[in-house]
Amino acid sequence: MPWRHVAARALGWVTTLPYRWRDNVHLGPRLLGNGRLRISGPGRVEFGADVNAWSHAEVNRLITTRPEAVIRIGRHARLNGCTIVAAERVEVGADCVLGSCELRDHLPYSESPVDRRRSGPAQPVVIEDNVWIGGQVSILPGVRIGRDTVVGIHAVVFDDVPPGVIVGGNPARVLRRLDSRASGDNRDE
Repeated sequence: MPWRHVAARALGWVTTLPYRWRDNVHLGPRLLGNGRLRISGPGRVEFGADVNAWSHAEVNRLITTRPEAVIRIGRHARLNGCTIVAAERVEVGADCVLGSCELRDHLPYSESPVDRRRSGPAQPVVIEDNVWIGGQVSILPGVRIGRDTVVGIHAVVFDDVPPGVIVGGNPARVLRRLDSRASGDNRDE
């Protein structure tokens, strides 16, 4: 194993020591990190094996707002400056790559003008396996993103996304399907 991986794993272990003593945090083996991971709140946070939380610019923030809240990060996931906020449940599948995006299972305000000062209802967010989410993307409550999907930079995702597509825009819409048979260039012909 290259010395850089050994150093990154050691740094990931050392910089997460404060979280390793908490009963509500489970960090899987071989975590890569550089000290830019912040976990807060009363809920449960679970990392699978081989998660890479080495962030280049922004800090990775995982926040639970209720004791019953759960954030799950699948094996081989890559976090690079993302913010995940859960009142109920946010799941990130295996082999996902999250840029400096924001995933929330509830909004900090109600959509109703009458209840604007109260939080919106929590609705689980599920990111299936092998999804790439670009920078400055917002994934809103109740969204499921299908496996093998790419979410382009600055997208705002209000609705479920089918598997094997590229989405972008505000609101996010399908730009094209990915050809699962292709290797290399996955654009439609």
